[in-house]
Amino acid sequence: MPFPESIRRLPTSKLAEATVFVHDAPTSQVLFIEAPADREVVVPTHTHDVEWGFVVEGEITMDLNGRIERHPAGSQHWIPKDLPHSFRFAPGTMSVHHFVEKRVALPGAKR
Repeated sequence: MPFPESIRRLPTSKLAEATVFVHDAPTSQVLFIEAPADREVVVPTHTHDVEWGFVVEGEITMDLNGRIERHPAGSQHWIPKDLPHSFRFAPGTMSVHHFVEKRVALPGAKR
């Protein structure tokens, strides 16, 4: 099931080849990520402040500084600040990610 219309009306951006609906707050962001149905999406290794996330549909494979974790639909994750990690989203995966910092720049936004 796709994200509801209220989420699909949020500003959009891209993360690798995934569509990202961005809820932008003054000091944080919530990203609603939707991978294309026909291919996986790989997000290369990176770091940032803490992240909490939830897999709505599909599966995310995470490399957390060399420790591989599979997160199927219904599971959540917590990534500590500055931990090197990467993601592999299975085709059609949908997930929600909360950041205590701004992660995605929106067109016209001032940072």
